[in-house]
Formats: sequence, structure tokens, C-alpha cells
Amino acid sequence: MESALSVFFICCMSVLSPLSGVSDGELRGCPPSPNCVSSQSMEYNFVHKVDPIVYTTTRKVAYERMAKYFHESENIWIKEEKEGEYIRVIFFTKVFRFPDRVEIYFPEGKQEAQVRSQSILGLWDIFANRRRVNQFRDLLAKE
Repeated sequence: MESALSVFFICCMSVLSPLSGVSDGELRGCPPSPNCVSSQSMEYNFVHKVDPIVYTTTRKVAYERMAKYFHESENIWIKEEKEGEYIRVIFFTKVFRFPDRVEIYFPEGKQEAQVRSQSILGLWDIFANRRRVNQFRDLLAKE
């Protein structure tokens, strides 16, 4: 009974996880469940840690490239956009329409984008968030 309650609470924590957005120059942290990745997770947290996305263009070009991708893609709802700095979107999977929250923050003075991707429902995402971050990495790596 206790283990069932533990699993239930961990699942609920992914829905009730820390709020989205940028606070003091950092994206919010991931919940303890393994359905979230963040480039600003602690270095030794191998469950949630991904590298920031490094780009060689200007911050403006990198932001515009990501914004264009989000605006032109299917199954994406842009929830918040701060021109040149931050984008928060909700991805919906094609078959079952599961929602995933994605945030990309472009800090000033760095040629890297901080990213956070989290499945809103469920306990595990079968590495979907890591694959999504790698797609963003490929998109921003293009010259």
C-alpha cells in the first residue's frame, strides 16, 4: 500500500511540479520523477541533466530559428513568448495527445540556450524529452 501511494505522489508531482519560467536567470528545477530533463540541473544528477544548447550564430538568430520552428510545427501550442529571450510551448504527442512542457531560455551574453523539457502526465517519458532536446541542438547547430 505504501509503495502504491509513493508512485501516486511521484506521478502527481510531475503535474504539480515547480512553476515554469525563469527566476534569477535560471529555469525552474525538475520534479523528482524521471520524466524531465534540464540543462540547469545539478551536474551529478544524471537523471535530469542535459547539456545546454550551444549555437554559433547571434542570440537573435538562434531565438528566431527556434520561434519559427515552433510557429510552423504541428501539435505545438505556444504558451508564452518573450521576444529574443524565452519561449514556453506545450508539445502534444501525435497519437495519444500527451502534453509535454518545453522551455528555452536564451541568456544574454552567452551563446547557449538553456532548455527544460518535461512530460506533464506520467512517471516516465521513454527518453522523449532527451530526444526532443537533441532535435533542438541539431536545429541550432545549422549555419
